[in-house]
Amino acid sequence: MKAFKYVGMVVIFSIHSISEAKVSIMGKAVCTQEQMERYLLSKNPRASKYASYIPIYLQEGEKEGVRGDIAFAQSLVETGFFRFGGDVKPKQNNFSGLGAIGNGQPGHCFKTSLEGIRAQVQHLKAYGSKQPLRQLCVDPRFQKVLKRGCGLCVEDLGGLWAYPGYDTKKYKSLKLAKRAHDSYGYHILNHWHAMQKIKSSKKFPFFRPILRRKSP
Repeated sequence: MKAFKYVGMVVIFSIHSISEAKVSIMGKAVCTQEQMERYLLSKNPRASKYASYIPIYLQEGEKEGVRGDIAFAQSLVETGFFRFGGDVKPKQNNFSGLGAIGNGQPGHCFKTSLEGIRAQVQHLKAYGSKQPLRQLCVDPRFQKVLKRGCGLCVEDLGGLWAYPGYDTKKYKSLKLAKRAHDSYGYHILNHWHAMQKIKSSKKFPFFRPILRRKSP
């Protein structure tokens, strides 16, 4: 096996495994806007509205030092590629299930898509870092995280952001689910790795203007 340091993580390659990495929540995005958009639309061709939010994920992530592509991959898990269908409704602008604990409780509502994504990024930072926020806090659950920096890696989000964070019908414990790479954090990483495999296309509008939205 060979280990390579790559953008804040250590990726171990072998013949039988693509990656045995632990991926930090904090850091720079490695997926491009094109990769993220094309992956989303390949899974949900009707999600063009939400594809337009991708620059917000990248911008908000960069502002707080959080991987914006990880935040986007998390939204794919939480919303089912923005199909929704669960307790959280599209009009809530809550793309990460903040405050949604099941049993019909839809969680928090945000005035705009920007506010909802900013809250998500800030909540990821609450787990992934002890550093203060760089922008005004809009995450209603930021102060409710028991210990700042308690989940430095995406793999740690199972049992923290999502509880229990695994299929209790398949596994007897979160530890066993993580060992099988089948917990909440690994589901996020599955999308993240898949996005990285998307090849660039000459048809993609690389110089598409990014709309600047006012802070909520």
